[in-house]
Amino acid sequence: MAKGTILSDTFEQLAELGVSSAKKTVKSMAQIVNPFDGAKTSAVSGEPNTGKTAEVINRGKDHTPLDFKKLNDRFQDKDKLQAEALRSRYFQSVKREDEKILERKNMSEQQKKQQEANEAYEQKRREQQKKQTQQQDDMPTGKAKRGVMARKKSSEQQHVENKPASGKQ
Repeated sequence: MAKGTILSDTFEQLAELGVSSAKKTVKSMAQIVNPFDGAKTSAVSGEPNTGKTAEVINRGKDHTPLDFKKLNDRFQDKDKLQAEALRSRYFQSVKREDEKILERKNMSEQQKKQQEANEAYEQKRREQQKKQTQQQDDMPTGKAKRGVMARKKSSEQQHVENKPASGKQ
């Protein structure tokens, strides 16, 4: 054989091999997408597809292609609902914390007011007790004047001194 014929035969064989491999790749991808379809599996294996039944044909008619836009929208809706639920949970927790802070602040203010009221009450009670003790003590403070007939207090009475060597023996 001549050189030109060998090269032309080789190029023809490579072209045929490329076309058949491209077809096989497409068929194998179809099998991966739908592995339960018997007709496609026989086509991938290289056998001619002569065994199509009515069931396989009907299944192909009933099949609806996936609408990725709808799926994407549904997933986005689910994500929006989840985000909204998380947002509301976060808002509620922040709101509860704010309420707790306000409640603590009000409690501390009430405690301060109660403490001030208790101090004022205690001060009034002390003043009243002091007034009562002063009223009960009718005795004048300082030096008291004695009347002529008033008896001397025991500390003021003078005792007679007795000397041991004096007197009759």
